[in-house]
Amino acid sequence: MFAHQHTLDTVITDYWINNNSLILTRYTGDVTGQDLIDASLQKSGDIRFDQVKFIIGDWSGATNIHISPEDIKALVACLRPISVICPKAKSASIVNPDSTGNALVAWYKFLADDLSWEVEIFHNHQAAMAWCRDYADFMRQAAIAE
Repeated sequence: MFAHQHTLDTVITDYWINNNSLILTRYTGDVTGQDLIDASLQKSGDIRFDQVKFIIGDWSGATNIHISPEDIKALVACLRPISVICPKAKSASIVNPDSTGNALVAWYKFLADDLSWEVEIFHNHQAAMAWCRDYADFMRQAAIAE
């Protein structure tokens, strides 16, 4: 586990799971577009990223998301060369099912369609757990630990 403190109200925590087969990133607090881009670049520079098969961004703990359409375009531009590192990886975001971020999520999914990654959007943890067994195992272990 590695937590990045970007601003006073933002914590972005990476969990490298199952021998780096899954990278889970949890966003909490206020998240800006620059926070998102910085975190993506940092994790892609990690040697463990070469082994990743699943990438999950969990936005369910973000309280305020300050990301513009331009930030999404910049993120996808950064992800193009990053996706070459692990071209067969599958990527998903877990977002709250409210209207605030849905337009940006749709924009991201549209722009990310030309990446080599399969990109999914989920509105709950259960759907993400059904999609990725490593994530389901991680969530079960976390529930047992509580």
